[in-house]
Amino acid sequence: GEFNCSCVGISKCLPAYCKADTPEACFTDIPADDLAEADRYGTIMGCKALGILDPVDTSTLPKIAKDDLGLLAQPKNPVYKGALAQIYVRCQPYGGSDKSSNGHRY
Repeated sequence: GEFNCSCVGISKCLPAYCKADTPEACFTDIPADDLAEADRYGTIMGCKALGILDPVDTSTLPKIAKDDLGLLAQPKNPVYKGALAQIYVRCQPYGGSDKSSNGHRY
């Protein structure tokens, strides 16, 4: 399965996705109030995901994103281990729909 802004209703993140008129859009383009609301939704979805996901070996997957802007810092004492897996479509502008200029999808 996949969780992203379009699928779970976090349209507040849309200012961060690249289009022809905003090719350098990024995480910092999301207004603070909208970011707080998206974080609230993300927390709800994360709690639900913990109940349905099984461990997967991702050690051979390459990192495509330019940076980690918009990602939370790794907790010092994590309760769970998780991975951020994304798709970058090389033949599509910006790597596909709903992507920021660093390659992340919010």
